Amino acid sequence: MRVSRVSVPVLLAGAMIGLAACGPGGGALVADRSVDKINAYIACYNGVEAPVREGFQTYTGWMADAAAGPTGKEAQPRSPGKVASHRVEYCAQPLTDALALAPALPMDAAVRDYQQSFQTLNVLVEQADGYFTREEYRRDGGEGLRSQHGPLMQAYAGFFEASDALDAALEKSEQERRAVQLQQIEDSEGRSLSYYHLRIVGDGKQLALAFQADAPDLPALRTRLAEYQGLIKEIEEAGVGKDNPMWGHVRRSADKLVRSAGRGVERLSEGKPITAEALAAERKASGSWLTSDPEGAQSTIMDAYNDLVTTSNRMH
Repeated sequence: MRVSRVSVPVLLAGAMIGLAACGPGGGALVADRSVDKINAYIACYNGVEAPVREGFQTYTGWMADAAAGPTGKEAQPRSPGKVASHRVEYCAQPLTDALALAPALPMDAAVRDYQQSFQTLNVLVEQADGYFTREEYRRDGGEGLRSQHGPLMQAYAGFFEASDALDAALEKSEQERRAVQLQQIEDSEGRSLSYYHLRIVGDGKQLALAFQADAPDLPALRTRLAEYQGLIKEIEEAGVGKDNPMWGHVRRSADKLVRSAGRGVERLSEGKPITAEALAAERKASGSWLTSDPEGAQSTIMDAYNDLVTTSNRMH
């Protein structure tokens, strides 16, 4: 079961297309009726992906062997926790309505699989959460722990498989949209706020993802970080967005990403770990009670990118 992939939020299509909607003469630069569909897909994916993966880690973290399942004798069994109701709703009727919209998209099948697998999993997660909340395992000899584990793990496996497929489809769509829109904007209005908005998020994503490898390439990371800093310097020198308050928030989020990525480069240069597994092993070996990851860890770099996406989506 592949669960190690990080959850990377996707920038809303409207946040890009909306910025690039009109040229200097008022003419439309982008006419894409699939935007509403894509944004509904993104809302579902961004809404439930991270909570599900975090819940899985919480649920399996107290077991000696997640594949074998709980014995019923564990001291502190923990619930996967429920996904917030408003996030669940993103993948319910709004997603069904979006799938029915024309035009049909190549990713529609992956979205349907994702919706179905999430709904199947969520039913079992909510049942499990009730069981844990009521502490029934303290009175049934752990029978409920054992009986619900197999179906729950099977549902998680189905969700993660559908998630990988949708992640690939959304990434392909996002890259294609961004490339087309960047060219359209630059041809029409030059390197404007709209242009740099797409660049600062798109290039930031590639920077954050570069750190997520099991064995990060330090020279390549230094180069990518320098290129991203160069982009920010270019924006500063051009004075783009200086009168836009929301752009100031985006810029601060980008600065935070640079800082966290810079700390990651420093840690790797000093031979310090940045992966979740290596940091956990380090804490265990040292007997440290600290649970939060240090600045520059893979998780903090991705958190910084997540913040950049959230702030950028608000610009729409």
